[in-house]
Amino acid sequence: MEKFLYVFIHLVLPLILLVDIIYQRPKSRIGLFIKSALYIAILYFLYSWGQWPLVGSYYLRYFMLAIMAIVFILYIKRFQSIKRLKPLGLRNTIMVVLTGLLLVLFLVMDFNVINGENYPSETVELEFPLKNGTFYVASGGSNKFLNNHSRNYPNAQEFALDINKLGKYRSASKGILSSVNIDHHIYSDTIFCPCNGKILDIKNNIKDNEFGSMDVKSENGTGNFVNIKCDKDIFVFIPHMKQFSVLVSKNMTVKKGTPLGLIGLSGFSQEPHLHIQAAKYDTDSTLVGIPIVFNGTLLSRNDIFNN
Repeated sequence: MEKFLYVFIHLVLPLILLVDIIYQRPKSRIGLFIKSALYIAILYFLYSWGQWPLVGSYYLRYFMLAIMAIVFILYIKRFQSIKRLKPLGLRNTIMVVLTGLLLVLFLVMDFNVINGENYPSETVELEFPLKNGTFYVASGGSNKFLNNHSRNYPNAQEFALDINKLGKYRSASKGILSSVNIDHHIYSDTIFCPCNGKILDIKNNIKDNEFGSMDVKSENGTGNFVNIKCDKDIFVFIPHMKQFSVLVSKNMTVKKGTPLGLIGLSGFSQEPHLHIQAAKYDTDSTLVGIPIVFNGTLLSRNDIFNN
């Protein structure tokens, strides 16, 4: 069911909107404006929020921009042909009002999507931990609309990033939401240390999940991991690594570029990806997240990074 909903939201819903846009016949200028604005707001949200490489290709998100352009062009063409300003009759009035309320909802969501790319001024510069590929941020940003790890309170993974590797057609796997781990382009890629520091702790014996299954005990939720104390008292945590792939040991001194292990699918994770988070201790001794800068760039959802 979850897979069906994911495909429906990303692929079927935009097609339904496109068909309705082409055949819609609003009877008032206000109705035409509100409905057109609603569709543009929905499509912009899908464009910004959707995880397009997981359902086929990153290029599919540009289809949202194409539909938005069609909506705008048809709005301009149809506006002059409609003479009535306000909707006629109670039923049409109610429909316009309900459409307007839905428009307000999506405008709020779009505002939050845009605001989710604004980070606090304090950041940490790290070296990108993957090599030889094109990489995609599936989850990242400063609020929960763009970042699955964001909460309503400060926490260590507040600004965590989930990163996938893209293939030839800018897809994350060989098929749409592929259920085989090795079909994902990032699976078994080597993770390199993003900073100079010391290994605080590791875990290496948790079995990788089958795709979509998370039959894992709560104490093993992070799966196999490496926890690093970097210079300037920054703590970098990389979980969900491949079973028996961790190449470093506790208390080991590491430098940038040291191989740490391989991308896997262990712990509470539904697909192979790189999860990386940076944190520091606050004045009240709480470990809080800090945004990560790679090569001078702050990344957020749907950004692409070549390395």
